[in-house]
Amino acid sequence: MGFYTLSIGTTALLTLRYGLDVTGQNLGNVDTPGYSRQRMNQVASVGTTSGLSNAIVGNGVWVGSVKRIGSEFYEKQLRQATTTDEFNGQLQSCYTMLQGMVNELSGNALSDSMSNFWKAMSNFSANSESVAIRSTFLAEAQQLTARFNKMAQQLNSYKADTNEEIQGSVQQINQLLNTIAELNHTIVNSEVGGASGRTANDLRDQRGEAVKELYGYMDVDVVEEANGSYIVSLHGRNLVYFDQVKEVGIERIPTESGILAYQPVFSTDKYPLKPADGKLAAQLKMRDEIIPSYEKDIDALAGNFMWEFNRIYSQGIGLEPFTSLTAKNGPVNPEATLNELRYAGPNIPAGTYQIKNGNLEILVYNKNTGEPTTVTIEIDLDGRPGPNGEPDMILWDPDNPDASHSLLNRIQSALDKVVPGVFDVTLDRHYQLGIASNSSEYAFAFGNDTSGVLAALGLNTFFTGHNALSMGVNQDVIDNPSLLAAAKSFEKGDNDVAIELMKLRDQPLANLKDMTLEDHYLATLGRLGSEANQTKNLKNLSCDVVNRMFVQRESLSGVNEDEEVTKLIVYQRAFQSAAKFISTVDQLYETLINM
Repeated sequence: MGFYTLSIGTTALLTLRYGLDVTGQNLGNVDTPGYSRQRMNQVASVGTTSGLSNAIVGNGVWVGSVKRIGSEFYEKQLRQATTTDEFNGQLQSCYTMLQGMVNELSGNALSDSMSNFWKAMSNFSANSESVAIRSTFLAEAQQLTARFNKMAQQLNSYKADTNEEIQGSVQQINQLLNTIAELNHTIVNSEVGGASGRTANDLRDQRGEAVKELYGYMDVDVVEEANGSYIVSLHGRNLVYFDQVKEVGIERIPTESGILAYQPVFSTDKYPLKPADGKLAAQLKMRDEIIPSYEKDIDALAGNFMWEFNRIYSQGIGLEPFTSLTAKNGPVNPEATLNELRYAGPNIPAGTYQIKNGNLEILVYNKNTGEPTTVTIEIDLDGRPGPNGEPDMILWDPDNPDASHSLLNRIQSALDKVVPGVFDVTLDRHYQLGIASNSSEYAFAFGNDTSGVLAALGLNTFFTGHNALSMGVNQDVIDNPSLLAAAKSFEKGDNDVAIELMKLRDQPLANLKDMTLEDHYLATLGRLGSEANQTKNLKNLSCDVVNRMFVQRESLSGVNEDEEVTKLIVYQRAFQSAAKFISTVDQLYETLINM
């Protein structure tokens, strides 16, 4: 019996202590996210020939390796499921927010405001000369425009908030990319590029958790190199290679809504980075597609409602005629033909106010006699030269102030033929058309307008603005409710325009795909509900997939406390046995020495 016998017991104690360390590490990290349980592999130490026989006796036991239990397949499946789940979760939150903005279950929903408006309109059409009813109608109109304004503001604010979230996501992505690169460097150094035979288990778990979190933001590809480092790429472009990082950049792009959109780009060539899945992909979809689509629907409802209402209303007469009036809309270039005018103001798209070939009637009212004289002005937009070779009508030409095809000159000429020198037709510095009477004897109003020029220029209109955000009620009418137009003539009790306005409620509109105003709004609500429900179902499905993948991953890699406690008991008893073995050998040595 040599001293190697004592060594056998010693190696057993050391190996068992190492096993206890691994078990303790597992138990200590039972709740650590991404931790993979570890297992110590024991290997019998190769022995030598005994001095008393040819038998080979082992030299004890040693730690062969500490293996990290896991499956790259399960890890990849869980990461990919997480990407889709984060995408669906972000979209579900978006639709929940949009439904909250609509808030149709409250008493302050847009549909309630529209209903109240039409009820007040009905009362006004039946009692158009009542000052109290006029004031009530104006109050409901202002409530309606305020509801449109609020909804537009909420959508615009939500889009701006999402834009900021995109910037935050890019910052988080860059932090994760740098974390992965740093862990790549540490892992490769710890494992000596795979040459040492050992594995940096805990560092690999940390890197795996960082990769999983990165997958939550976008659908990256991850490939492990032979030296143990990860290559992270998106659409074939490397973001991490060993310890080198190519961070995601941000470009600020101006948009029609006035905000600077944050566009993620590859830092190497500023090419747009457009992930197909994950939280960042959902945020981009929200900002660039989903929210704008509902803004477009609400703007279409508000814009067409105002246009059609103003088109009818502008041909009406209030309780008193005008002595002066200035248009609410001014074009950028007054020399353009009327049907191609672009209007000054924030974010007014081309084609917002459409003027077409037709006729405009202006009623010159003699206050002394109470008799109106009607003048008709041709709005020539037929694309053909007139009898005198005049082109299509323009508002005014600064280089040719007396041009006969100018609307300003046509109106001035027509009014002068009735009462010379009484009316002034002018343009202010914003190219807003104005008509004013210089005589206390004469006033004016408007009659039939088949061209839409009144509604386009904002002459005698009820609503102001061009979309839900800018929608408002003409302040002139608010200040003086007697201007509220309900009649087609100056006869007492005439409410023909008010009745025609009431018909607008049930009238299919070509610009709304032949739907009524209410049907268009209901269609928008229906689309919102359908998309929200579909997204909810997709979120539930992706959540189930993540849960299943997590269970599969945990069944293999997760820490089982009962199993680890059992190992503790086994190691404890083995440790006691090894200690007993050493004690026995020690007694034998003592006997031999004392002989």
